Amino acid sequence: MPESHENPFEWTAGRPYFHGLPVLHREIKVANTPYRIAALKDAADLLDLPEFEERFIKKDIAPYGLELWPAAIMLAEYFAKGEQGEGRSALELGCGLGLVGVVASKSGWRVTVTDNDEDALRFARNTAALNDASIEEYTILDWNHPPADKRFARIFAADVLYQLVDHVPFLRCLDALLAEGGQALIADPNRGVADRFPQFATDNGFQISIIDTTATLEDGPEIKGRIFCLSR
Repeated sequence: MPESHENPFEWTAGRPYFHGLPVLHREIKVANTPYRIAALKDAADLLDLPEFEERFIKKDIAPYGLELWPAAIMLAEYFAKGEQGEGRSALELGCGLGLVGVVASKSGWRVTVTDNDEDALRFARNTAALNDASIEEYTILDWNHPPADKRFARIFAADVLYQLVDHVPFLRCLDALLAEGGQALIADPNRGVADRFPQFATDNGFQISIIDTTATLEDGPEIKGRIFCLSR
Protein backbone atom coordinates (compact mmCIF):
# COMPACT_ATOMS: atom_id res chain seq x y z
CA MET A 1 0.00 0.00 0.00
CA PRO A 2 1.23 3.58 -0.60
CA GLU A 3 2.77 5.50 2.27
CA SER A 4 0.30 7.90 3.89
CA HIS A 5 1.59 11.44 3.51
CA GLU A 6 0.77 15.07 3.70
CA ASN A 7 0.55 16.57 0.22
CA PRO A 8 3.36 19.14 0.01
CA PHE A 9 1.63 21.41 -2.50
CA GLU A 10 -0.78 24.33 -2.53
CA TRP A 11 -3.48 24.24 -5.19
CA THR A 12 -4.67 27.27 -7.16
CA ALA A 13 -7.21 26.98 -9.98
CA GLY A 14 -6.65 23.24 -10.02
CA ARG A 15 -2.87 23.50 -10.42
CA PRO A 16 -0.23 22.56 -7.81
CA TYR A 17 2.33 25.04 -6.50
CA PHE A 18 5.17 24.79 -3.99
CA HIS A 19 5.76 28.10 -2.19
CA GLY A 20 4.29 29.85 -5.23
CA LEU A 21 6.39 27.96 -7.80
CA PRO A 22 4.57 25.77 -10.33
CA VAL A 23 4.86 22.02 -9.86
CA LEU A 24 4.99 19.81 -12.95
CA HIS A 25 3.35 16.38 -12.92
CA ARG A 26 5.18 14.12 -15.35
CA GLU A 27 5.27 10.51 -16.44
CA ILE A 28 8.76 9.04 -16.68
CA LYS A 29 9.49 5.68 -18.29
CA VAL A 30 12.00 3.49 -16.48
CA ALA A 31 12.80 0.26 -18.33
CA ASN A 32 9.59 0.85 -20.32
CA THR A 33 7.51 1.07 -17.14
CA PRO A 34 5.78 4.42 -16.50
CA TYR A 35 6.33 6.19 -13.18
CA ARG A 36 4.62 9.38 -12.06
CA ILE A 37 6.47 12.23 -10.41
CA ALA A 38 5.77 15.80 -9.32
CA ALA A 39 8.76 18.14 -9.50
CA LEU A 40 9.78 21.76 -9.78
CA LYS A 41 10.84 22.91 -13.23
CA ASP A 42 13.83 24.78 -11.79
CA ALA A 43 14.47 24.27 -8.08
CA ALA A 44 17.03 27.09 -8.08
CA ASP A 45 14.08 29.50 -8.16
CA LEU A 46 13.62 28.70 -4.45
CA LEU A 47 16.80 30.64 -3.76
CA ASP A 48 14.95 33.85 -4.70
CA LEU A 49 12.38 33.35 -1.94
CA PRO A 50 13.20 35.11 1.36
CA GLU A 51 11.91 32.23 3.50
CA PHE A 52 14.49 29.90 1.97
CA GLU A 53 17.51 32.20 2.31
CA GLU A 54 18.42 31.03 5.82
CA ARG A 55 18.08 27.35 4.98
CA PHE A 56 19.80 27.22 1.61
CA ILE A 57 22.20 30.13 1.30
CA LYS A 58 23.50 30.67 4.82
CA LYS A 59 23.69 26.93 5.57
CA ASP A 60 25.11 26.12 2.10
CA ILE A 61 22.38 23.59 1.29
CA ALA A 62 21.18 23.45 -2.31
CA PRO A 63 17.51 22.76 -3.18
CA TYR A 64 18.32 21.03 -6.44
CA GLY A 65 16.87 17.69 -5.36
CA LEU A 66 13.36 19.00 -6.02
CA GLU A 67 13.75 18.61 -9.78
CA LEU A 68 14.49 15.48 -11.81
CA TRP A 69 18.09 14.88 -12.93
CA PRO A 70 19.42 12.40 -15.51
CA ALA A 71 21.49 10.46 -12.96
CA ALA A 72 18.28 9.47 -11.16
CA ILE A 73 17.00 7.90 -14.39
CA MET A 74 20.32 6.07 -14.83
CA LEU A 75 20.17 4.58 -11.35
CA ALA A 76 16.44 3.79 -11.54
CA GLU A 77 17.06 1.88 -14.79
CA TYR A 78 19.85 -0.04 -13.07
CA PHE A 79 17.52 -1.19 -10.30
CA ALA A 80 14.69 -1.96 -12.71
CA LYS A 81 16.92 -4.23 -14.80
CA GLY A 82 19.13 -5.56 -11.98
CA GLU A 83 18.85 -8.23 -9.33
CA GLN A 84 15.75 -8.44 -7.18
CA GLY A 85 16.07 -7.25 -3.60
CA GLU A 86 14.17 -10.21 -2.09
CA GLY A 87 13.45 -8.19 1.02
CA ARG A 88 17.04 -7.10 1.64
CA SER A 89 17.70 -3.66 3.11
CA ALA A 90 18.63 -0.66 0.98
CA LEU A 91 19.36 2.98 1.81
CA GLU A 92 18.96 5.98 -0.49
CA LEU A 93 21.21 8.94 0.32
CA GLY A 94 20.16 12.36 -0.99
CA CYS A 95 16.79 11.10 -2.21
CA GLY A 96 15.56 14.24 -3.93
CA LEU A 97 12.25 13.29 -5.55
CA GLY A 98 12.65 9.68 -4.41
CA LEU A 99 12.19 8.09 -7.83
CA VAL A 100 15.11 5.68 -7.43
CA GLY A 101 13.84 4.52 -4.05
CA VAL A 102 10.42 3.84 -5.55
CA VAL A 103 11.89 1.75 -8.39
CA ALA A 104 14.15 -0.12 -5.96
CA SER A 105 11.17 -0.91 -3.73
CA LYS A 106 9.25 -2.22 -6.75
CA SER A 107 12.26 -4.49 -7.38
CA GLY A 108 11.93 -6.07 -3.96
CA TRP A 109 14.30 -3.96 -1.87
CA ARG A 110 13.25 -2.81 1.61
CA VAL A 111 14.13 0.86 1.17
CA THR A 112 14.93 3.57 3.69
CA VAL A 113 14.84 7.00 2.04
CA THR A 114 16.98 9.84 3.42
CA ASP A 115 17.92 13.40 2.64
CA ASN A 116 19.28 16.39 4.56
CA ASP A 117 16.19 18.46 3.75
CA GLU A 118 12.64 17.82 4.95
CA ASP A 119 11.08 19.23 1.75
CA ALA A 120 12.90 16.59 -0.30
CA LEU A 121 11.42 13.90 1.95
CA ARG A 122 7.95 15.38 1.44
CA PHE A 123 8.41 15.23 -2.35
CA ALA A 124 9.73 11.67 -2.04
CA ARG A 125 6.67 10.62 -0.01
CA ASN A 126 4.49 12.10 -2.73
CA THR A 127 6.36 10.15 -5.43
CA ALA A 128 5.81 6.92 -3.49
CA ALA A 129 2.11 7.66 -3.13
CA LEU A 130 1.75 8.47 -6.85
CA ASN A 131 3.24 5.06 -7.70
CA ASP A 132 1.66 2.91 -4.98
CA ALA A 133 5.12 2.12 -3.59
CA SER A 134 5.86 0.95 -0.07
CA ILE A 135 8.89 2.63 1.54
CA GLU A 136 10.24 1.32 4.83
CA GLU A 137 11.19 4.69 6.35
CA TYR A 138 11.85 8.36 5.58
CA THR A 139 14.40 10.19 7.68
CA ILE A 140 16.77 13.14 7.76
CA LEU A 141 20.39 12.02 7.46
CA ASP A 142 23.54 14.14 7.66
CA TRP A 143 26.50 12.40 5.99
CA ASN A 144 28.77 13.76 8.72
CA HIS A 145 26.68 12.09 11.43
CA PRO A 146 25.42 8.69 10.21
CA PRO A 147 23.53 6.48 12.69
CA ALA A 148 25.76 4.06 14.57
CA ASP A 149 23.33 1.15 14.76
CA LYS A 150 22.24 0.52 11.16
CA ARG A 151 23.74 -1.33 8.19
CA PHE A 152 22.37 -1.85 4.68
CA ALA A 153 22.97 -4.42 1.95
CA ARG A 154 22.70 -1.71 -0.70
CA ILE A 155 23.32 2.02 -0.48
CA PHE A 156 22.54 4.17 -3.50
CA ALA A 157 22.60 7.81 -4.53
CA ALA A 158 22.23 9.82 -7.73
CA ASP A 159 24.24 12.94 -8.65
CA VAL A 160 25.62 13.68 -5.18
CA LEU A 161 29.28 14.19 -6.18
CA TYR A 162 29.01 17.72 -7.58
CA GLN A 163 31.12 19.26 -4.77
CA LEU A 164 34.62 17.93 -4.18
CA VAL A 165 34.46 18.84 -0.50
CA ASP A 166 31.64 16.30 -0.02
CA HIS A 167 33.47 13.26 -1.40
CA VAL A 168 35.37 12.15 1.70
CA PRO A 169 32.46 12.75 4.14
CA PHE A 170 30.24 10.81 1.75
CA LEU A 171 32.69 7.90 1.66
CA ARG A 172 32.94 7.88 5.45
CA CYS A 173 29.15 7.73 5.61
CA LEU A 174 29.17 4.75 3.23
CA ASP A 175 31.81 3.06 5.37
CA ALA A 176 29.67 3.52 8.50
CA LEU A 177 26.43 2.24 6.93
CA LEU A 178 27.37 -0.45 4.40
CA ALA A 179 26.82 -4.01 5.62
CA GLU A 180 29.49 -6.66 5.25
CA GLY A 181 29.30 -7.98 1.70
CA GLY A 182 27.15 -4.99 0.67
CA GLN A 183 27.49 -2.68 -2.29
CA ALA A 184 27.09 1.06 -2.85
CA LEU A 185 25.86 2.39 -6.21
CA ILE A 186 26.49 6.03 -7.09
CA ALA A 187 25.17 7.42 -10.40
CA ASP A 188 26.95 10.42 -11.90
CA PRO A 189 26.37 12.27 -15.22
CA ASN A 190 30.10 12.38 -16.02
CA ARG A 191 30.73 15.49 -13.96
CA GLY A 192 34.40 16.46 -14.11
CA VAL A 193 34.48 17.02 -10.37
CA ALA A 194 33.64 13.34 -9.86
CA ASP A 195 36.60 12.09 -11.90
CA ARG A 196 38.71 11.92 -8.74
CA PHE A 197 36.09 9.99 -6.78
CA PRO A 198 37.42 6.51 -7.68
CA GLN A 199 40.83 7.39 -6.25
CA PHE A 200 39.25 8.80 -3.09
CA ALA A 201 37.24 5.59 -2.77
CA THR A 202 40.32 3.40 -3.17
CA ASP A 203 42.24 5.53 -0.66
CA ASN A 204 39.39 4.99 1.83
CA GLY A 205 39.48 1.22 1.57
CA PHE A 206 36.84 0.52 -1.10
CA GLN A 207 37.05 -1.60 -4.21
CA ILE A 208 35.42 0.17 -7.15
CA SER A 209 34.19 -0.63 -10.63
CA ILE A 210 32.50 1.69 -13.10
CA ILE A 211 29.51 0.99 -15.36
CA ASP A 212 28.97 3.33 -18.33
CA THR A 213 25.33 4.26 -18.83
CA THR A 214 22.99 6.82 -20.41
CA ALA A 215 19.67 8.50 -19.73
CA THR A 216 17.14 10.49 -21.71
CA LEU A 217 14.68 12.86 -20.07
CA GLU A 218 11.49 12.83 -22.14
CA ASP A 219 12.38 14.23 -25.60
CA GLY A 220 15.70 15.73 -24.53
CA PRO A 221 19.20 14.70 -25.61
CA GLU A 222 20.81 11.48 -24.44
CA ILE A 223 22.98 12.13 -21.38
CA LYS A 224 26.04 9.94 -20.84
CA GLY A 225 26.96 8.92 -17.34
CA ARG A 226 28.40 6.25 -15.10
CA ILE A 227 27.56 4.24 -12.00
CA PHE A 228 30.30 3.82 -9.44
CA CYS A 229 29.98 0.41 -7.77
CA LEU A 230 31.73 0.29 -4.39
CA SER A 231 32.38 -2.67 -2.10
CA ARG A 232 34.86 -3.54 0.62
